[in-house]
Amino acid sequence: MNVKKAIKKIIKHLFPEACAGCNIRLSHENLLCTDCMYDLPITDHHKMANNRFTNHFLGRVNIEKGAAYLHFRKEGAVQELMHKFKYGGKFFIGVFLGNMAAELVEKVDYFKDIDIIIPVPLHKVKKSIRGYNQCELIAEGVSQILKVPIAFNYLNRNNNLNSQINSNRYQRWLNVEEQYSLIKEFKNYSKLLIVDDIVTTGATIN
Repeated sequence: MNVKKAIKKIIKHLFPEACAGCNIRLSHENLLCTDCMYDLPITDHHKMANNRFTNHFLGRVNIEKGAAYLHFRKEGAVQELMHKFKYGGKFFIGVFLGNMAAELVEKVDYFKDIDIIIPVPLHKVKKSIRGYNQCELIAEGVSQILKVPIAFNYLNRNNNLNSQINSNRYQRWLNVEEQYSLIKEFKNYSKLLIVDDIVTTGATIN
């Protein structure tokens, strides 16, 4: 064992990592404890052409297929994960979630042959404050598994909106109307995968 590995092992022993879902001490697990991993509310949307996710877009925009990886449940591991990811500086959670989501969809025919992955852009002010765009990190995790390039700097977020947590469905749609613009045309791509972190009404992706 070299010195660097030995130091890392000592640090991990003295300062053990905590589960990102329930904060208990981890032994050999990565990021989530066994119980939290087992209890993750996976949607299984990837198995269905029409699902609760795609229903958000009926009559609004013609998407080919779509899926959410997890159901969002308050006071659970998913809420804890997303809070630490978006507001706690735990940027690595995004890549972890992207990896797990991609491992499910890579075996499904209608998610094959994707040309490029598009992370929903974050306004430069918010990105500067947070230090990263969480959608880009999830896209990075997806890209690692699917081996598909990411379209950085193709879209722009025009205005810096506050969180939409307390907005109703109609307000969310009004708030994001004309908030995004193209920087580059997607001339050579026909099958695009848009990645967002949390979908409530579908207004942002629409």
